[in-house]
Amino acid sequence: MSMREPCSWQRSAAVIGLLVLGACSAPQPRPDLNPVVVEPVISLPTTRPEVTKPPPLNVSKPAPPWQRLRERFAFLDCENNPAVLREARRYTSNPHRFSENWRKALPLFLLVLEQIERRDLPGEFALLPYVESHYRQLPAKGHGPAGMWQLMERTAVDQGLKVNRSLDERLDARASTAVAIGLLERYDRQFSDWRVANLAFNAGEYRVKRALGNRQARQLDREQLASLRLSKTSHEHLARLMALSCIINDPQRFSVSLPSVEELIALESLELPSPIDLRLAAVLAGLPLEELLRFNAAWAGPEKPFGPASQLSLPPRSVKPFELAMALIPDDMLSNWHTRRINSSTTLESLASRLDISPLLLARANGLDPELPLKIGQELLLPGPAPNSTNTTSAQTHTIRRGDTLSTIARRYGVQLSELLRWNTLTTKSILKPGVSLRVRSPSD
Repeated sequence: MSMREPCSWQRSAAVIGLLVLGACSAPQPRPDLNPVVVEPVISLPTTRPEVTKPPPLNVSKPAPPWQRLRERFAFLDCENNPAVLREARRYTSNPHRFSENWRKALPLFLLVLEQIERRDLPGEFALLPYVESHYRQLPAKGHGPAGMWQLMERTAVDQGLKVNRSLDERLDARASTAVAIGLLERYDRQFSDWRVANLAFNAGEYRVKRALGNRQARQLDREQLASLRLSKTSHEHLARLMALSCIINDPQRFSVSLPSVEELIALESLELPSPIDLRLAAVLAGLPLEELLRFNAAWAGPEKPFGPASQLSLPPRSVKPFELAMALIPDDMLSNWHTRRINSSTTLESLASRLDISPLLLARANGLDPELPLKIGQELLLPGPAPNSTNTTSAQTHTIRRGDTLSTIARRYGVQLSELLRWNTLTTKSILKPGVSLRVRSPSD
């Protein structure tokens, strides 16, 4: 049988197959290891693009003091406690007076609240000075309690406070608060119940221990707490503290308003280079004397009602003006001042010359315009002791003490330096010897 020749499509397929096999067997070109990258052309804008500012950080402001206090309340018994409700109605019987009392208390209240927060104690304790004294710095009567915390003398001294004729630190807001908060913290840890800690603060730690016996304080309900064998005064004290917490927590319920403390800052404490008369300090700080005395009552004793004070508590707004004004007055003139009524026509410059001080200093010490004339009957604050006090202008001689200078002696007795030199036949270069007497009044007086 003879073979037939392939058709045309078969010959074409064979040729294509040979070409494919040839392509597979041929070597492939190696890729370029360093290819040339053609970057796209970017056309820059002809005007500067607008810069979008990032959104401001969300810095939260500290909570207002009243809110901070409410968040620290440990226990509110404001619904079915007759004793608490009775005290709440008593406190709020005069809404205006209640608000005004708290307005005056605010600087001291903020100081106490900061201490409460620092030691992580129940907020009720910040109301204790209001129960004790309406946040007033009450002086002691005899050996009785004193200050806004009403600390007894023995308790205060045992805790390291100074109580003497020249200084009663129970009237020092910072010092007394540190002691009172320290005691409350100890009682709170000991009894594990802030209510019993308050009873211990009022009645005494050992009385409360005896009243508790073997019972655990934190396990007592309202009736059991009220049945503790303590004085009626101590139980009323706790009811008043609880009543105040109810009022502060919901003032609208009791138809009262609380003063705003949004922009109020706690008092600042200043250590002074030299003690200062509190009357002078009030003028330099731009504060009413009554307000300054309320913040610095520890230095205002019965014998020295105006200090001098070696430390001051001031509102922040008064600190800078006080420091600037005090820098103009020599240290040896800060502590000894007195008030005198002007009985004859004179000028501030003339009076300053007689006292051997600058008119600007005398004007600053009295908050006066040095250009304005003085008025008859006007009361001025002058350096040196009052004329009716010991070693004053009524004295005829002065015994020189170590550290005395002719200028300070002249200022102390309200005489001109030139007169002091003339009466004692001295010059400005004379050496003063301790123990020697100088004439400080005219021989004709």
